[in-house]
Amino acid sequence: DLLYDLMNEKELEQVRNALREQVVEACHKGYVEDDLVTNNTSNWVAHVTGGSMMCQAAMYGDDEKIEIEPYFTGVILKAYDMIQKSIGSDGAYGEGYGYYNFTMLSLSKTLPAMDNVFKIDMSERVKGSYKELIWAGNVKKKKTYYFGDSSGDINPLTNWAWLLAKHKDPLLGWFYNYLKKDETVMDVLYETENVPMDDPFKENPVKFFREIGTTVFKSGWEKDDFIFVMRTGAFYNHQHLDQGSFWFSDRGSVFIEERHGSTYYLDPYYQSWYTQPVAHSTILIDHNHQSQRVGDPLVFADGFKNHAFIYHFFDGSDAAFSSGDIGDVYWGKVKEMRRNVLYLKPRTLLMLDVIVPSEKDVDATLLYQTDYLKDIQADQLESTITKENNILHIKHLYPEKSEIMAMETPHYIYTIKEEPPLVREGMLTVTANTGGKPLVMANMLTTTEGEEPDISYQNNNGYVFGVADGRNFIFSTSPGDYYNSDNFITDALILTWDSEKTFAAIVKSLKRDGKLLIASDIPITCEISGKSIKYYHQEQADVIIGVENEPVSVLLNGSEVTGWRYDKKDGSIKIKLPEGEGTLIIN
Repeated sequence: DLLYDLMNEKELEQVRNALREQVVEACHKGYVEDDLVTNNTSNWVAHVTGGSMMCQAAMYGDDEKIEIEPYFTGVILKAYDMIQKSIGSDGAYGEGYGYYNFTMLSLSKTLPAMDNVFKIDMSERVKGSYKELIWAGNVKKKKTYYFGDSSGDINPLTNWAWLLAKHKDPLLGWFYNYLKKDETVMDVLYETENVPMDDPFKENPVKFFREIGTTVFKSGWEKDDFIFVMRTGAFYNHQHLDQGSFWFSDRGSVFIEERHGSTYYLDPYYQSWYTQPVAHSTILIDHNHQSQRVGDPLVFADGFKNHAFIYHFFDGSDAAFSSGDIGDVYWGKVKEMRRNVLYLKPRTLLMLDVIVPSEKDVDATLLYQTDYLKDIQADQLESTITKENNILHIKHLYPEKSEIMAMETPHYIYTIKEEPPLVREGMLTVTANTGGKPLVMANMLTTTEGEEPDISYQNNNGYVFGVADGRNFIFSTSPGDYYNSDNFITDALILTWDSEKTFAAIVKSLKRDGKLLIASDIPITCEISGKSIKYYHQEQADVIIGVENEPVSVLLNGSEVTGWRYDKKDGSIKIKLPEGEGTLIIN
């Protein structure tokens, strides 16, 4: 483009022929006809198709003899498919942050060009894709809690300038200018300063990116607030075999994190000890470092549905819950495996891992990755990880017999080269056997500035009852079975409550003080407070709700609903609730 007016027609033709042969036709052969990167979730789709689209835009209209098709339609549909499949509709990108930034390096040129030259706008799916960077980490430290081949330092959003100018998104306006350091050519091309700006700090810090599979539990937006980020989702390019892995930070200290210091070009440990489950805060089966397989992509072909996913998620007033289903990636060794996490706001987690073996019993090992071995104190009842005078307490609530160890992990090549003197790195492991039945492994995580946390608990028949910082909780040790505790009769996997409300996770029947609160034909997660019921379930459910009198009206998400039936004898109403989240008000 810069030399166009200085070249004669022969030179222009030579350039066009070279661009067509070396870029446009080569891209078409590899990425369209041969369908390289078949699942279309790699940043390389953006780069290679971007080169072809830019060349075609530069040559468009120069020579009527040039055949535009099938090259243009083929490449733009390939690029469109990459955008649809690699970006979740709830504001997250599938690959790690570094590769997201790399993708945007190409899209920041390609998509404006397609819009300018051909009036084809592909930015709608892209415009909110940055939100996970804000929520899933410590944004005031300019850190994102990443997974896979990536890094956590959030750099200036130079490659988002075009998106800000196009959509004038106030949240992106704030984020762009919050991270900005120096002026770039993008700030010359696009208006980035005089734009609407609105920070996220009044928004709920708890968030679920369900399509990508990221759970975020946070107590606030300050640098020293509690942060828990877990990934249970489908596999994308440049990810690791790490489903169920999580980050944990609080009081300004990072306790559980990703291992670091490797590279896929030079490190002999990269494939065996860095990308595999053994290097992540997830679960091993039978001590196999390679316990997980890749699993199917999220959107690929009919019938390819074997991948990790968020099974249930719910945010209540004083507690939140996420259940990550990761069993499909364990090579058939388990019938079911779910990582259930109850967040007792503001800074306590109850992690309940449920492992159902297939044909044979298995050993299950929970991994907790931290920087240094010296920071770990392993013990049968409670283990600790100490950082900067802050302590993460891991209470091993259930089972009563498990093997708990602090284990050394290898140094990776960049650590050996760049971080002398070497300090032993490590992880905490907790191992138990299924023993002929579903195994429940319960651990409570909370932090203090040195003092012992206020947590007590008692193992009863089929359930454990406890109190954490004055908050009651119960979890089932025999999932699906009924238990009777503290005026509750229920099959709930997890309960927490006070005098005004009851929070129940994965429940089909819940009675309190002899009165029915709720019953459902499928598992539901809910918070019941007076006449209000907030809920989540996966599909339409037939639900029975206990009431004092015949309701005057029933509202679902603010709109009056009909079709419910009142049963005077049972003191209940029967109603069909649609799938997903909702709030039911019974007047």
